[in-house]
Amino acid sequence: MASSKDQVLAGQADVSARQPCDHSSAQLRESDINDNAKMSELVAHGIAISSVQELGKKMALSQERLGELLSIPKRTLHRRVQKQELLKQDESERVLRLFRLYFRAMEVFEDRDRALRWLSSHPKALAGRTPLEFARTEPGARLVEDLLGRIDEGVFS
Repeated sequence: MASSKDQVLAGQADVSARQPCDHSSAQLRESDINDNAKMSELVAHGIAISSVQELGKKMALSQERLGELLSIPKRTLHRRVQKQELLKQDESERVLRLFRLYFRAMEVFEDRDRALRWLSSHPKALAGRTPLEFARTEPGARLVEDLLGRIDEGVFS
């Protein structure tokens, strides 16, 4: 019989039996954001809920709003916080998407407050929706990244 470690590495562990997470390998780090191999492994094994909480603090978002943006039900998010669980793969992918957009906005605007204002603004290029609303889907996040790229290059959008 395979050990639980082997099951986790093979992606076969029972999701309902997620263990509390206190190890640093499940943490999102800004320094790793462009390391796709590391991010792929992190997402596959699950991001620590503490990374989600830290992202919420950085973005000045309530737990409820963060859950909405990540499409994680309020009760599920609350339970993961209480038990300090790792996120599932699909949840981890959504966290990584938001994490990357936040840091890309910080890079473009060179100021946290300006980046946060823009992420909550209603640019004409997004038809009156906020970049955070668009970021709820992968195609929407790509559109926001493209817009940030145009802003960074000085292209009127």
